[in-house]
Amino acid sequence: MFDRMKAGWRLARSVRRSVSRDRGIYLYPVISGLVSVIVFAATIIALFISVPSSSPYLYFIYFIGLFIAYALVWFLSTLLVLSMLISYRSFNSGSPVSIRTAFAKTWSYRLVAFEWGLFYGVLMMILRIIESRIKGIGGIIFGAIGGFIIAAATFFAVPAMLDYRSGPIKAVEQGVYVIRRNFGQTFGGVAYIDLYTLIFTLSGAGLFILGIIPIGSSPGVIIPPVLIAAGVILLMVGLILNFTYMNILKLVLFDYANGKGLPEGFNEQEIDLAIKRRGAGGMALRNLINNGG
Repeated sequence: MFDRMKAGWRLARSVRRSVSRDRGIYLYPVISGLVSVIVFAATIIALFISVPSSSPYLYFIYFIGLFIAYALVWFLSTLLVLSMLISYRSFNSGSPVSIRTAFAKTWSYRLVAFEWGLFYGVLMMILRIIESRIKGIGGIIFGAIGGFIIAAATFFAVPAMLDYRSGPIKAVEQGVYVIRRNFGQTFGGVAYIDLYTLIFTLSGAGLFILGIIPIGSSPGVIIPPVLIAAGVILLMVGLILNFTYMNILKLVLFDYANGKGLPEGFNEQEIDLAIKRRGAGGMALRNLINNGG
């Protein structure tokens, strides 16, 4: 098991090196983050301005508004992830494309992405509603378990949408099938990515906290803003790297499990150690899809 985990870490390191060959890939998570912030900020401002606090339907209106924001964010984020995966594949095939071209190719997936946005929005809102009804530590535990289950079930959903233009239910089914058929008990690559990006996020959070909490009787005037700025930058870098590496890792593993080979710089033996392949997973998955499950 330990050897498999180490192989998974090396696999994730290969992902990082592969992504670094095309620095333009890092623009996609930046755009996704900006879009998410803008959508949620616009939603909150619109609700605050247009809905009086005395309205008897205040809670219901806010719920609908947040659901729309969730669905819209996941719709746009899914389009951006699909664009990033198309760009990554194109670069590794020797025919790199611009961000504009990748977006243009992704637009044909708009219906699938919209359905996924609604589906994921419903899942997350249901999870948050149930979590809010459970008081204390129980709500936190339920939220963590529920979030993990959703993340695991949807792990390969976007690569499945990219290859087969599957609807949300079918994409989840195809992704879960790949996991069950091909993978063992550990995802070493995922662990490695989380640990690597955790260095940035924890460092950023630590600097941010140091910047907002005065230390000593006479803190400097310049140092706190510098710490806050450095903390925010590190947090953003951690989020950008996690978004990029995690989605590329999913695509690489999904393609390999389906017999599509590996991009340059990946070692097949390391992947075979990091994952547990159980027969002709790719062919079986194709048969499942062609036969309608």
